[in-house]
Amino acid sequence: MCLRPEPSPLPGRRKRFFAILSLRNCILEALQVTNLKAYYGKAQVLQGLNLRAEAGAVTAILGRNGAGKTTFLKSLMRLGPRVDGEIAILGKSTSGMSADAIARLGVAYMPQDVRVFARLSVLENIQVAARTVPNPRPLSEILDVLPEIEPKLEQPAGTLSGGQQQLVGIARSLSMRCRLLLMDEPTEGLMPRLVTQVGAILRRLATEGVAVVIVEQNVGLILEIGHAIHIVEKGVIKWQGTAEDVISAKVIDRYMGVNVLDEPEGKAGTL
Repeated sequence: MCLRPEPSPLPGRRKRFFAILSLRNCILEALQVTNLKAYYGKAQVLQGLNLRAEAGAVTAILGRNGAGKTTFLKSLMRLGPRVDGEIAILGKSTSGMSADAIARLGVAYMPQDVRVFARLSVLENIQVAARTVPNPRPLSEILDVLPEIEPKLEQPAGTLSGGQQQLVGIARSLSMRCRLLLMDEPTEGLMPRLVTQVGAILRRLATEGVAVVIVEQNVGLILEIGHAIHIVEKGVIKWQGTAEDVISAKVIDRYMGVNVLDEPEGKAGTL
C-alpha cells in the first residue's frame, strides 16, 4: 500500500528549492555524454562512450594515437563524424544543433590544428572571437594572462610561429568567457616554459568555474592539473579516476606504455 504524503505547508517554497537544486546540478555538470557513438562513413570510431565533466574542474582525456580522442571533441561540436547518443551541455541537449548554436551555449573549441585568420592581426583575431559573446573578457585581462602576445598584437597572425599561434588560440578562447572549454593538445609545439604557463591558465579558468575538457599527450601536465582523468582505448573509456589513482594503479604504463614512476621527479612522461 502506498501512503499519500501530506501536502507541504510551503509548496511554493519547496518548488523553488528543487528548481534551484536542479539548476545547480545542471551548472555543476557542464557536460554529460551518454553512449556516444561516432562514425566516419561505415567506420565506427566511438563505441558507446560515457563521460561527464563538471564546472570548475579540468577533465583530461588520454590515449594512444587513433584511440578516438579528437573524434570525441569533434563529436561534441557536431563537426565531422556522424553521431549517435546523448550529449548535454550546461543542462541542454545538443541534438539537432549546429556547431554555431553549440558555441552560443558558452562553448569554446580549440582544435589541434589551431586556425587563425592569417591575414588579420593578432588583435583582430581576438576581437573576432570577442564579438561572438555579449560580455567578452577585456583585452587587459587577456594580456595579463598571456603577456607574450602583447608585442605581437598588430602583427598578422599568419606570420607567427606554431607555438605563438597556439597562444593566440588560447587568447581567443579567453576573450569569449566560455563556460565549457574543449582543447585538443594545446601544448603541442610549445616550449616547456609555455607549457607550464598553459597549465597555470587552465587551473585559473577552473577556479573561475569554467569546465575544461582537454585532450593531451603531455602526461606530466595532465597529472599536474587534471582533476578527473579518462583513458580512451578503441573508442571507449577504459579507465577513469584522479591523478593519484592513475599513478597508484599504473594505468598509464598499462594502456599507453609510459611509466611515470620511473621518470625523474617533475619530468613525468610525454607521449
